[in-house]
Amino acid sequence: MVNKNILKIASIYIGTLVGAGFASGQEIMCFFTKYGIGGVYGVILTAVLFSFIGSFILSNVYKHKVSSYNDWIMSIFGMPIGRIIEFILSLLVLSLYCVMLAGSGALFEEQFGYRKEVGIILMSLITFMTFLFSMRGLTFVNSILVPLLVVGIIAVGIFVISDSHYIIKKVDTTFYTITDNWVLSCLIYVSYNSFGAAMVLSSMYPLLENKRVAIISGIIGGLGLGFMLFFLFLPTLMLYTDIKGVEIPMMTIASKLGENVKLIYGILLWFAMLTTAIANGFVFIQSIEKRFKINHIIICILFCLGTIPLAKFGFKNLVKTIYPLFGYIGIFIIGLILIKGVNRKNFS
Repeated sequence: MVNKNILKIASIYIGTLVGAGFASGQEIMCFFTKYGIGGVYGVILTAVLFSFIGSFILSNVYKHKVSSYNDWIMSIFGMPIGRIIEFILSLLVLSLYCVMLAGSGALFEEQFGYRKEVGIILMSLITFMTFLFSMRGLTFVNSILVPLLVVGIIAVGIFVISDSHYIIKKVDTTFYTITDNWVLSCLIYVSYNSFGAAMVLSSMYPLLENKRVAIISGIIGGLGLGFMLFFLFLPTLMLYTDIKGVEIPMMTIASKLGENVKLIYGILLWFAMLTTAIANGFVFIQSIEKRFKINHIIICILFCLGTIPLAKFGFKNLVKTIYPLFGYIGIFIIGLILIKGVNRKNFS
């Protein structure tokens, strides 16, 4: 029987990364689908890297008994480099939280027929209530929503893949001639996602009973992400010509399976945004609270109110600018972390 903490940690790992960009199909289109069949190799490599990095980070956290990403970064780099990296990571999680709010607004406006402000404010209110309960709130929400996300995304993917109509009629054969470097694209994708994952996983020490829990949690989380990525990649490839210009590709795909499927996927997509928003907001609040000793409730209120205006820049624009930017920065920082970790024999 799998240790319950392994499932909790794996769920948080998955929930952190399955956000608006991932579940909407927008990330998959940008980093994998545009390489055609070659994107399959990128998906496989991504799953392997997510598994390794998750296990690596959690093992590091268990060994050094760190309780937050601030402690984790400082334990690796020390002063003053640690402070610089800590500042960059804080900007990342703040940006990712805002992307999720923007995604909620876009979803409510385009799919549910409400003003985007309704989606932004609703997500802000729910994340606020979750933040009040700190780690308990984080684990509770992810334990419920992530299994639904995994099953839902894979099910939609299977429905599309199993329908030969799409394979025969909808694949744009000229799409396969694209020969850009899928390896670099994969590394960029993994690096910026590893930023957010590292910051959340570095807070998991209370759930890490031993090194085995740390390693298995990382592997299960990474493989879960890989399976979900695969079942998003194939539908976006098969229906590429129909979705290449839309804001939320997977919603367009789900609509082809019927209005009920479209509605269900819309709810799943919102859940995905919510779990990622909670994870990133949790990390940012924890960092500010620890650094400045501000009352927990006050910082939760200030954070949730202050991020609402930032979410109005637009979901698609935020994904296309923030994600690649932090991806390039992430390749450098994650590389440094891995080199430092291996030199210090973190797996010993």
